[in-house]
Amino acid sequence: MTVIKDAAPSVAVGTALPTMPRTAETIEQQLQYVAAHPGVAQRHAFRARLVLAAAAKSLRAVAAAHGTTRNTVRKWVRRVAAEGIEGLLDVLRSGRPVLYPDAAVRDLVTVVTSKRPGPYALWTHRALREAMWDLNWGVTCSWVTTTLNALRLKVHRVRGWIHRRPDPGFDAKVTAVQQAVSAAKVGARPVLSLDEKTSHPVRTPVRADSRAGDGSLRREFEYVRKGTVSWYGVQDCASGAVEMVRARSRMDPAAFIEVLEYLKDVHGADFVLIMDNGPAHTSRATTAWLAEHPGIEVLLTPKHASWVNPIESVFGIVTRQVLGHGWFTNGDGCDQAVQDWVGERNRTHRPVRFTWQRAA
Repeated sequence: MTVIKDAAPSVAVGTALPTMPRTAETIEQQLQYVAAHPGVAQRHAFRARLVLAAAAKSLRAVAAAHGTTRNTVRKWVRRVAAEGIEGLLDVLRSGRPVLYPDAAVRDLVTVVTSKRPGPYALWTHRALREAMWDLNWGVTCSWVTTTLNALRLKVHRVRGWIHRRPDPGFDAKVTAVQQAVSAAKVGARPVLSLDEKTSHPVRTPVRADSRAGDGSLRREFEYVRKGTVSWYGVQDCASGAVEMVRARSRMDPAAFIEVLEYLKDVHGADFVLIMDNGPAHTSRATTAWLAEHPGIEVLLTPKHASWVNPIESVFGIVTRQVLGHGWFTNGDGCDQAVQDWVGERNRTHRPVRFTWQRAA
């Protein structure tokens, strides 16, 4: 039988244990409080129950009743007797010793962010180990892997990025597009968003799709090319209605002017047109045609800022919902699927709203 000796009352035992109430003056009272407190970690409550039970029973009986060993019971009884209630807390361990200093990690990051010497285009963990050996760090591939995972560096991935040239009129162009879209909602001039979706490949798998045991779609890797399909996409910013006009020829300035003529016939000669800086949009022929129709106001988006043009979002949606996973045997079938999607979308179309706008 083990006797629990009184110790000095604990005022605040740290974050792992609750603050003892004033009524818990003895170690036994503090242990009872910890064992019954709902906010205490289960391991601490379990240890408190072991020590309390050891005050009336033998170590063997306590171990058998709580499904543990005599050494475990003896350990926590001695810890509480020596340190009081704080003896229930875990001792901070030093952990695995550091094999390489911080300088090795810094050198690894320097190597990773440097250009990979040929003939390979990307770093591998084995190549990084060899590079570290050249710097007199005898590291292993496993150390390289562990360190890169801790730093969240993925040397096998390449992220595309466009370093856009500074545009002094960037903010002004974006603001002009936003103001035009907002004005279209209150019944001002029509505002149309126009762009091309070019050369979507039509690929027909050599075998029909099937379903796996879990219901997931399975598609044959081999396919037959059936040409490409291109569209001119137009969106009315006031209503959100979309139109996808299939291109039947090269998407050159002459074809683009035909689209402008079509928009003039449908919407009149007084509207705002949002488009990017594509060659067909800024060619001499297009510029001359627009000069002959001064009622059509053109708002050009900044370069490499397709997100400013609302129709680009529509292209992303139709790609995800129709084109990306569709199976088409020819260009006509692909275009028909897109037209069916446009019909369904226009049933519930909504005015264009930029995500950075606070008010609709």
